[in-house]
Amino acid sequence: MPPALTACLRLIVCMAAAWALLATANAHAQTGMGAGAFKYKWSGSVPIEEISPGDVALALMWTGHYGLGLGDKASTDIGQATRAWQASKGHKPTETLPDEQARELVGEGLGKRDAVGWATLRDGAIGFEVGIPTKLVKRSPPQMHHDALLYSAEGEVGHHVIVHYGNPNCLDIGTYMKRLAGRATARLRLDDGFMYVKRTPEGVVFGRAACHFSGMVTAAISLPPAMVASHGALFNVMASSLRVAGNFNATARPRPSVVEPPFAKMGLPDENPFRAAAAPAGPANVDGSGQAKGLSLATKGAPDLRVDEVFEKVSGAVYMVKADKSQGSAVAVAENLLLTNCHVVGERTQVTLVREKQDLKAEVVSAHPETDRCILKVGAKLPTWVAIRPFDDIKVGERAVTVGTPFGLELTAADGIVSSKRPYQGSKLVQTSAPISPGSSGGGLFDARGNLIGITTFYVKVGQNLNFAIAAEEFVGTENPTR
Repeated sequence: MPPALTACLRLIVCMAAAWALLATANAHAQTGMGAGAFKYKWSGSVPIEEISPGDVALALMWTGHYGLGLGDKASTDIGQATRAWQASKGHKPTETLPDEQARELVGEGLGKRDAVGWATLRDGAIGFEVGIPTKLVKRSPPQMHHDALLYSAEGEVGHHVIVHYGNPNCLDIGTYMKRLAGRATARLRLDDGFMYVKRTPEGVVFGRAACHFSGMVTAAISLPPAMVASHGALFNVMASSLRVAGNFNATARPRPSVVEPPFAKMGLPDENPFRAAAAPAGPANVDGSGQAKGLSLATKGAPDLRVDEVFEKVSGAVYMVKADKSQGSAVAVAENLLLTNCHVVGERTQVTLVREKQDLKAEVVSAHPETDRCILKVGAKLPTWVAIRPFDDIKVGERAVTVGTPFGLELTAADGIVSSKRPYQGSKLVQTSAPISPGSSGGGLFDARGNLIGITTFYVKVGQNLNFAIAAEEFVGTENPTR
């Protein structure tokens, strides 16, 4: 590997550790940095009691002293960056930043932030946010571009966000990184995605990709050569600002907005941007396990049924779920309990079940957004429900049937086989060739006896018949009987 590239990669690795310290500092801030913006607007005087360690670190980013090292001042060590800023102002370097200097530093950072109109591009319907320099770009409405949703902004600099549904996702970060950043000057694989730097005669492009269980969000900012020295800080603050929500839903209707600081957090985490983003806590006053006790487990047992017989047996347990503007499916597994995906219900505590034009209110009683498992409960006894089959009993190659509500089409069935069984970050997935489409999320993947083997969650657009369901057993709490 060329020495220059080795040094650049080593620098990025150091930056990952440095930003971990920044995230730790943010945890102690009153409101955190959010999407790379301070918690107050610059008014010429910053109260010292309102300055957090995260504000100081972010100000060092904006002033070009703390970052990826794209300029001649930037350092990956926050102490060194602080002393470099002090030297640039004629101050004597100290181990602890004096209050007056902290006010001066943060004030300078706020001034630079507001000079580019830094704000938050947020789409709460899809579930992501990222910083954007509004004075340097003009946004265009989001539009489909091939198999992805593109948020584009052009002007003195370029700013783009690409949202993928299904593929790429957290299962294939390496493949996507090779495809997108294969010729990058430097790139680094991360727990929840990757980041890269591309240098071309037209300028420098910095990108940050963050994955979700069911898709990927990639943000990139590009600078012409003449602006790299003066605006290189945009790379760092953009990378630290990208957030993907635990209830990310790339199939939702886009509803982007630009929020200027100060602003309230949208429930997205102020986490180390180089770790997998933590999921939101889920609906208030709801159990956080995403599991239910007392559910029955059943082995496959008797001979296979035909697809129409499976449908007749299980269709009465499958419902359409409506949660505000989101729509998906749910499967009844007990007389008053149903399983679905958390990205279907979002942060709501109540949803509506629809079947044969009849509405039924359901309460979210357990949610684990990180693994996309949610449990619904209804007040009345349901007419029918299905048994759950243990993951270990499922065989690759056996027949499988999906029943759900793709695109709002109630009780749609399709068949295929179990293509594979895959562990993923402590969870279990069932891969199937049975089709899954938008709106199928939360629907059922059944075996040939009508037992529930998975909750259909996402599919891969690139390729054929690459569909995934969360193993139904993952929704089962401890002390559940097997019959």
